[in-house]
Amino acid sequence: MATESPAGTPAPTQDSTDQPSGAPTISMGGSALGGSAETTLLARQILDDPPADGVAWIAYETSMALGEKVEHSHEFAFVYAKDSHHVLTHDVVRRQLESGEGAAISAGLTHIHEPCCKATTFWEIILADPETAVSNTPQGSRLVFVSDPVVGIPSEVSATFVLVRIPPDGHTSVHTHPGPELIYQLSGNIKYQNAIIGTIEMGTGGIEGIPPFVAVQKRNPFAEDGVFLSWFLVDPAQPFASPASFESTVDRGENVASAQAGAAISGVSSNFGRGGMDTAYGANQALDGNPATEWSSHGDGDNAWIEIDLAQETHVTSLGFWTRTMGASAQIFSFRVITDQGEVYGPFSLDDASAIHYFDTDFTAKKLRFEAVESSGGNTGAVEIEVFGEPVP
Repeated sequence: MATESPAGTPAPTQDSTDQPSGAPTISMGGSALGGSAETTLLARQILDDPPADGVAWIAYETSMALGEKVEHSHEFAFVYAKDSHHVLTHDVVRRQLESGEGAAISAGLTHIHEPCCKATTFWEIILADPETAVSNTPQGSRLVFVSDPVVGIPSEVSATFVLVRIPPDGHTSVHTHPGPELIYQLSGNIKYQNAIIGTIEMGTGGIEGIPPFVAVQKRNPFAEDGVFLSWFLVDPAQPFASPASFESTVDRGENVASAQAGAAISGVSSNFGRGGMDTAYGANQALDGNPATEWSSHGDGDNAWIEIDLAQETHVTSLGFWTRTMGASAQIFSFRVITDQGEVYGPFSLDDASAIHYFDTDFTAKKLRFEAVESSGGNTGAVEIEVFGEPVP
């Protein structure tokens, strides 16, 4: 997927000083956070001297008229060109940042900020002792935020700065990161969920931090794009974002619809691109336990169906279904289940496409055919399907 920025904001050009030569790299495409989120890498740098737990992200905003300049040094920081062109000079490097672009500045490096063609506003997001946030506010600047103390910083650190846009009805995957994350909501609203605090609504100016390896997802059920900045201190030797799930408070037992339990796809209305069961959007993706993959039909809309053959006849006590979505299309709003005995159950309503939804049941079957009843049309399908119950003696 191409890397994009919000309308009017060009994608950044990575400066060679942001990533030292020979340093480990992290895969960071436009789809780095999964789902329908679009991720733009603004800057990244391997920290030679990683900070200890307890530092904080401290953001200062500075506005300059044409002809003014700021020359200083401080702890490691990211620069964000919030408004208008911005010239950043350090060592022998002179770089022009367009509005919405970012850069990394090493600790102790003297650097100069200047407007390019007109007045400019920029942020410096510094990784420092939170006790110094107010006293160290640069002259002429304002303090935007101070994060809570950052914990769980790995021994090897890639400091990473991204911008994320989630379109209406879009979402990231449920995932974890190998290091702490901080997000700041630039515009719009999102539903923010992590495995510690549950779900909250974040609006412009909202800020939230999370330790490493905690399941998190951002969703946008609203009418406008949700845009936020994220800062990470991650282990560069590990995947940047790993698939995860939110643990249910109900112990449902073993998912008997998984391949590990011996279940298999016995039929499907179609696979996207007329591909096989094991292709990128093939039906097997709905049983793999990975929320970063999904089954997509080839435009079946309300006529999409998928049939699962369990390892043995089972007293089915609950079902889980996670519909895929493409925002304006491809989302299943309700489905039904037909057993190999011809019994029909449902329809079961799906409130949204942000997570798996569970339904209590009471029937016996070996094969279950899941059929879309109502959808938004298009390439409907499922991220994950789960079945729980006990084998029939």
